[in-house]
Amino acid sequence: MRERRRRGRNLRADIANAAARMLVEGEADSFAAAKRKAAAQLGVSDARQAPDNLEVQAAIIGYQRVFEPVEAGARVTRMREAALAAMRFFAPFSPRLVGPVLYGTAFEHSSIALHLFDDEVEAVSRFLVQHGIAYRLAEKTLATGGRALETYTVFEVSRQDFDFELVVMPHKRLIQAPLSPLDGQPYRRMSAAALEALLAEGRGDAVLWGDRSGSAILDG
Repeated sequence: MRERRRRGRNLRADIANAAARMLVEGEADSFAAAKRKAAAQLGVSDARQAPDNLEVQAAIIGYQRVFEPVEAGARVTRMREAALAAMRFFAPFSPRLVGPVLYGTAFEHSSIALHLFDDEVEAVSRFLVQHGIAYRLAEKTLATGGRALETYTVFEVSRQDFDFELVVMPHKRLIQAPLSPLDGQPYRRMSAAALEALLAEGRGDAVLWGDRSGSAILDG
């Protein structure tokens, strides 16, 4: 029994590592797709052997530390600087940074994800049009607690070699964050002031999920 559990843990780790590589190298565009491809590649059909998203996230951090020890940190710093400039621009919408750029695990092809807050989605579209910024529309559905789901409008924008994903939420979600698909917990988010402080420290490292001691600089 003990040997079987050990093999199971090793198999989960193998799937997580393969999924992490696929995500970093652009062979998959989501955690779910990466895990499916990795399991198929390793000949695993038992869904119980699949790692959870946090295991894949940890594998991404490990992969980048081994194969991109300098590049990953420099890339994250550049993307955080671009995020800060965008957050200052979108200040009327109380922007918050979320996702891989916040966590320090952004890939070369990652978008910079921001949550914007306004009870009127058209306010954001008008703002973009007024400033001559082209955008594409999409949607994102997130859990908000229990079985409740909410669908939000997403503005996809490209500026200065960076892609941005601007998710517009009602003001109440600034306080009551929706749940992250990464771990099912309320989104960890960062204000412009907190991001500016992080950059001033010169940190391009990953914000580790297991360490809640650093959450004072985070919203949610």
